Amino acid sequence: MTTYAISSVRGDYQTLMRLLQKIGFDAEHDRLWFCGNLVNGGPDSVSVLRFVKDLGKNAVTVLGSQELHLLRIADGITQATDADNLNPILSAPDRQELLKWLRQRGLIHHDAKLNFTMVHAGIPAEWTFSQALTFAYEVESALSGSQYLAFLENLKQDQSRWHAKLRGWKRTNFIANAYTRIAYCNEQGKLDFNARGAIAEQNGLLPWYRMPERMSAHLNIVFSDETGFEDAPCSGIYPLACRATLSAWKLSATPEYIATTR
Repeated sequence: MTTYAISSVRGDYQTLMRLLQKIGFDAEHDRLWFCGNLVNGGPDSVSVLRFVKDLGKNAVTVLGSQELHLLRIADGITQATDADNLNPILSAPDRQELLKWLRQRGLIHHDAKLNFTMVHAGIPAEWTFSQALTFAYEVESALSGSQYLAFLENLKQDQSRWHAKLRGWKRTNFIANAYTRIAYCNEQGKLDFNARGAIAEQNGLLPWYRMPERMSAHLNIVFSDETGFEDAPCSGIYPLACRATLSAWKLSATPEYIATTR
């Protein structure tokens, strides 16, 4: 069995199929890890969701910002924008089944045997691995349980700095935003939700994975690089390009990078 980690598909079902053909994916024996943001942008988000869901135990996906955005639109908490392409999901006959399945996905996935950890965007420098798992579970429990509407209604980018004493929605907001939106931080660890693009274009900001004394530095972390860091290789860090390409890491002792042009 071979495991491949896949970058943000963003509704591009046809390119996903080409990538899987390129890597020789065997649905009966291989396993796929999806780094979140399965939906929005491309023309066929509903086919992507159905495909990943139907893979059952042969696929793992973590939530990205686009899944949270979709869930908020589906429950009437926010309005779709002109840039959104989510109506095929919202009008699908299996809409409720797909949305419920998304609400039951996690924010982090770890495989001790493979020695790889997957998130959508990243992990704050202050969190140990144990804390990362515990904090993710707080949000996952809120999203999959009876409080999910309250969680979605209160989800905002209003907390950019971690404090152990954070409580209530400010706490869950930080955790959710960290896992789905983190990119650059200042030297004090404050998240910058607006900074995007290559490292060379930033002023006084560091990628989350280059923060000094990062507590998760011992992990091998695979994530979707929606920011476009354009960074040199960094030990234990496995970004997946997803702008002009759809990419995959073959997860092994000697990881192999594969990409397909969109």
